[in-house]
Order: sequence, then C-alpha cells, then structure tokens
Amino acid sequence: MVYALCAATLVVAAHQAAAQSNLPVPKREEETSTRELDVPFPEYPSAQSLVRFPTNWTTNSVFIDHKTLTVNEDGVVRFALVVRSSSGAESVSFEGIRCVSGERRVFAYGRKTTEGGTWAVARGSSWRQINDSGINRYYYEFWRDVFCNGSMPDGKRDILKNIASGGRERVRGLPD
Repeated sequence: MVYALCAATLVVAAHQAAAQSNLPVPKREEETSTRELDVPFPEYPSAQSLVRFPTNWTTNSVFIDHKTLTVNEDGVVRFALVVRSSSGAESVSFEGIRCVSGERRVFAYGRKTTEGGTWAVARGSSWRQINDSGINRYYYEFWRDVFCNGSMPDGKRDILKNIASGGRERVRGLPD
C-alpha cells in the first residue's frame, strides 16, 4: 500500500515537472491524424438527385443528394443532407461522417434561392460523436449501416445501394 502511494506521488510529480518544462506535449489524436481535406462545397442539391433514406425513427423524410456524395482519401464521407418535415419545410446541410471515430460534422447550411440555392459556412463547426438516440438517429444509422463498414468507408456504389435499402443487409443481425 505504501509502495503504491509512493509510486502514484512520483507519477504526479513527473507530470507536473514535464508541464513546467519546455517538453513537447503529446497532441490529441485528431491533431496527429491525417489532415482533413479542404473540400469545396458542392452544387446545391436538386430534387432529381435526392435519394430517400427509409427510416422509421422520425416522421421527417431524409434524403441524400447522390451527386454530392464523396468518399475521400481522408476517410470522410461527405454529402448533402435534406430533411423534409411533413409540412414541407426543409433543412439542407453539407456534412461529413468520419467512419474511424464515429463522428459527424456540419460544414455548411443550405439556403434556397430562386436559382437553386447557396451554402453558408457553419459557424463553430467541429466533429461531434454520433449517438444512438433522439430524432436524429439517422446519423447513427448512416454511420453503422450505410456509409461505414466498421472503421472504413464503403465505396460510393455500395453507399447508394445501402441508402436506398435503408441500410446494409445483416445476415446475423446487428453488430456488437
């Protein structure tokens, strides 16, 4: 017991000494991972390019614009998302899902115009953990069953098939 207390004291003292010195501080995983690509915003979604994602977790209709769907070398699946309420109101965003960490990020919000629409950069945009809860559960479904196969993104063709069918077919049920 005394030895464990002494060891813990030494560890704390070593961390304090390192913090006060000029030793480099280890970077967070996000800072040391592959740099995220600077991807330009796509064309605003058109009704003809929307693929409906069938989900029973919300009364809203959820669509992905297949023309904006990209799987990039940084491991992020980017897409324009259109969520339409039963009254016809639409929310349009350009987003990304990072398969390896189960995170999502909004890059821009859409504004409809007479010529189609424009994008406005999302303020305070950061990567946020995807959770299996609430009205936005479709993000969890996108991550688990549509865009990602474990920690790797699927190819665009497979993702479009998964979107149309409501998710990847599972032979033995849901994953752990």
